[in-house]
Formats: sequence, structure tokens, C-alpha cells
Amino acid sequence: MDVSELRRQHRELGETAKTLAQAIAMPDRPDDVSAIRWQLARQLMTHLALEDRILYPTMQRSDDSGIRDTADRLHRETGALAATFSTYMTQWSDARITREWQGFCIETGTILRALGERIEREDRTLYPLAETLPRAAPSARTG
Repeated sequence: MDVSELRRQHRELGETAKTLAQAIAMPDRPDDVSAIRWQLARQLMTHLALEDRILYPTMQRSDDSGIRDTADRLHRETGALAATFSTYMTQWSDARITREWQGFCIETGTILRALGERIEREDRTLYPLAETLPRAAPSARTG
């Protein structure tokens, strides 16, 4: 299975997350924090949809029980990120961010750590296993 598009998306997510982390490190709310946050949201939701629609189901149908078990375990352990991120985006309006900057920074830091951990685990564990699947398996490419 070709996971090069998913790896590219991980790099893109990492860069946007880094930019957001730099923004929340500022003592005052920067003007562009909302734009960065929405950019991350678009990237993350696109990425998670590909994984949930193509990558995880393909791996969970593998003949190799080790691949199936690893995909199942990682999906259970990291699968809540989409719902958590969606709640975070809904709960933090621009007005609330302005009013509660410190609280926003704390919650954003928590979200960014969870995202970083998921990316790290998938890059280190899941994607190498996916690359062992036969080429006939559905591709994780967009386009």
C-alpha cells in the first residue's frame, strides 16, 4: 500500500501544528490564530477521513493477524482525536478565545500533543506495516 500521501499530510499537519504552537506561546492573542486553527482543522479532517475510509479498513482486512491487531489497537487508542478536535473547534469561538486566552492556550497545547503522538505512532508503527501490504490493496492517495 502506498502511504506517501498520508506521510506528506503528516508533514503538513506538523508544520501547521508548529505554527499554532508558536502562536499560543505568545502572551497576547495574535491576530492570525483563528486562521491557523482553521487551517489545521481542514488539514486534519481531510487526513483523518482518508485514514478512516481507506487505511484502517484495508489494514483491518489483512490476512496477517499482526497487521489487523496493530491497526485495531491503534485505531481504538487514537480514534477519538477527530471527535475531540471537533468539540475543541466548536467550543472555542473567536470571542471566547479573546476572553479566555490562557485557557485556550492550555487546551490547544493538549490537542497539539495528542495530534503529535498520533502522528508519531502512525509514522513509526502503522505506516511501515501498511507498506508491507500488497500493491493490489486500495491506495491512500487522493486525486
